[in-house]
Amino acid sequence: MGCGNSTAAGADTNNNKSNSKQVNSVKAAGNKQALVVVANGTANKRAENDDGNSNLKQEPEIEEIDVPNLLSGYHVPKEPENRKADIFNKDKMKGVDALARQTPDDLADSYEGLISHLTSNCKTDVEKVRAIFIWMANQDIDGADYSKVTGNDTPRGVMKLMKENKASYSSFFALLCRQAEIECVVIDGWAKAAGYKVGDSETELKKYRNSWNAVYIAGGWRLVFPLWACSAVVGHSTGAFTKVEAKGQAVREKEVESSGVTVKHFNEYYFLTDPEAFVYIAFPDQARWQLLSRQWDFAKFSDVPYARPEYFNLKVDIRSKFSGRLKSTDGECHIELACGDPSNMGMTYELYYNHLESGHEIDANLQLNNYVLLNRAGNRWDFGIRFPEAGVYKFQILGGKGYETDLCAFKITVDEAMADCKPLPFNPGKVGYGPTMDTEIAGLKAVSHKTGIVKMFANKTMEFNFTLTRDIVVRTELLHATIAKEDLQKYCKMTQKFRNVSVQVSVPEDGEYALALHAQQKNRSDYDNVCNYLLTSEKKKKKREWENPIEKRTRNNVSVLAKAKGTKCVEELEGEIEKFQKLDMEDKGELQAAQDALEYKKDQKCLKDAINRRNLEKLEIAIKQGHNSRFKDKLSRLIEEAEELRNHLVHLNKIAHDILEMKQSTISELRSYKSPPNVIFDIMQSTFLILGEQNEQLEVWENLQVLMGKMGKESVIRRVKTFDTVNVKPAVQQKVEAMLNKYSEFESRAASAGAGTFYCWLRDVCIAIEQTEPPAGRPKNDDDDDDEDDDNEDDDDDDDDDDDDDDDDDDDDDDDDDDDVVCDCGGGVWW
Repeated sequence: MGCGNSTAAGADTNNNKSNSKQVNSVKAAGNKQALVVVANGTANKRAENDDGNSNLKQEPEIEEIDVPNLLSGYHVPKEPENRKADIFNKDKMKGVDALARQTPDDLADSYEGLISHLTSNCKTDVEKVRAIFIWMANQDIDGADYSKVTGNDTPRGVMKLMKENKASYSSFFALLCRQAEIECVVIDGWAKAAGYKVGDSETELKKYRNSWNAVYIAGGWRLVFPLWACSAVVGHSTGAFTKVEAKGQAVREKEVESSGVTVKHFNEYYFLTDPEAFVYIAFPDQARWQLLSRQWDFAKFSDVPYARPEYFNLKVDIRSKFSGRLKSTDGECHIELACGDPSNMGMTYELYYNHLESGHEIDANLQLNNYVLLNRAGNRWDFGIRFPEAGVYKFQILGGKGYETDLCAFKITVDEAMADCKPLPFNPGKVGYGPTMDTEIAGLKAVSHKTGIVKMFANKTMEFNFTLTRDIVVRTELLHATIAKEDLQKYCKMTQKFRNVSVQVSVPEDGEYALALHAQQKNRSDYDNVCNYLLTSEKKKKKREWENPIEKRTRNNVSVLAKAKGTKCVEELEGEIEKFQKLDMEDKGELQAAQDALEYKKDQKCLKDAINRRNLEKLEIAIKQGHNSRFKDKLSRLIEEAEELRNHLVHLNKIAHDILEMKQSTISELRSYKSPPNVIFDIMQSTFLILGEQNEQLEVWENLQVLMGKMGKESVIRRVKTFDTVNVKPAVQQKVEAMLNKYSEFESRAASAGAGTFYCWLRDVCIAIEQTEPPAGRPKNDDDDDDEDDDNEDDDDDDDDDDDDDDDDDDDDDDDDDDDVVCDCGGGVWW
């Protein structure tokens, strides 16, 4: 991630094609689907791989083989119903991977022998594609000796062409998959290769032609980028950037233009990459191969931030303007990110100056030290960048859990430098400004101030209150960019009573100060920085005794929406808070309360949405977020409900295991009965009844045979996989239980092993329904229980707010005389 990285960490390919040379046809052994046809064409591919260094690989300008992009009879391309995590578990592929890596070298002399070996122990098409992918990634194509290879009709022959830059990875991967009877498409398009710079114009981006693959497995199309997964070029640089600040420290590292060095490198990320992530870096000629229901256009592809693999793996979300081309306002720019699971998550940054696009070098005397403000709040990271010099910049955000890697990058155009631009008083590193979950883990819980930026006035004392959650020793510092900290000691005093800590702070003159809190853990001698506040002091404006109608309406809306029950007003509250801040109104407590309310409501909404959607992945994310929330105690009931539902859904998956492992031949055997025994008829009738079929349609065996014969997402196995007890009516449950009572497991298995498996599943489902307490067994509407949730929260909070409510009522009465404030969210204390 040094200054030589023009594109940050990533794997990309550049494929330029032209029709300049007639190529010969080559037969691929053994399978008609693997046919290589005569065609005119050249392929020029460039690649880089995600190893933390930019990279670029030159693919062939002329391919001596050409594989049809698409064969007749293939499935129609559309968005897959599930994601990579639903169909692929790396840990369960260890046997497949090991066999592929241990493949005898001589098997590369035959397509039939190679594919037969690779797929010999594969039970699913996912395993087949995985075996091919791992074998291909394990080949040292550039380092192997092909001097004795004379033909091009074998895998080894194609690899010889690849070494000679006469064949491509995507073509070879398609040949191998088609030999294994896997539908595989070669996709042409554009990709953000090493030469790409975030924010490049559409014209620039269209230079990067490329190709990759899609395979049809597990009932849907999946994306694979073999070239990016198998090779890398390290040390590539465009020579356009100078790194000027990193992690709060001034640097001056000008990159040197370099084409880099090709290396063999394996990148797991580009195997079955989910379409919604893949489209950020690769854009197909034919929009349908985006495999998205809501397709992008090329303008969006060129405009989005440069999101790297870990951005998606860590479930990072950009909350500020979603564009890779940003412009500063008055010499400032803000970028805000959120993370679904912020525990142990750290983020930092690197700032680069683009001297080529800026038209000149950055001022040699300018040292950018502490010009980026990292403000923390809950699961959010807000980067505020100050620019003392106009120009074009790249802002790269890095992060991870116990490691650092590229997350995303932005181009920032600064037309005008910030007036009187001064550095921040302190470099807090990854801790940033503002209390976080890590602050509480360290033993210090913020009570009075929950955000990192605090406005105050010179010579006016402000009190910060905390609660100790562990036995720690706390030390405080007041810091300024130019005033020695020793001279500021008298302006910062700390007192402690039992577990309550109070810090009284004043500042001697206007400016920016940092209040830093350090904690010493038990049995340790050193202190760790655990929390910081940026104190901004300005000359006290003459207090206006009145507010204009817009200000009155905004103040009232913020108060009302913050106290509204439920989560329906989240977006409206967020908008009113932003308006409050833009109007630069005095905070009399409403803003802080509203910001707390907004954070709580968002966490609450995340849990409610996950519960209502009954989706395991969403539930896991919401539960983690709930446990990491500052409002964990108040969310405890929702967290418990989400955990119960998650456990219930996991249990349903477990009891369906035997059916999901069932072969189609077993279903065919059950379906083959012309006149089945009563036990088989009753079991299959009950199975489709509990799956949602109407009872009157299940009285005839022929109708059951039709249902058993359906394929794809309507197949009985797929329906069992997606089954949820929430759809089972009590009358249906009772009828199924009556059938279960007629027979024993022994009788059902004696009649048919397949029927016995369905019998056990029905029995376990009925038990699961009985054991499921509402609401985990039945869904709720989005907010039909908001009042109930809120009313059951701590009564103490309501009591504490009584006086404030009285004051607010008076204010509201006054407001009503001037303006009509419309809010359909109701009143009441927000928690």
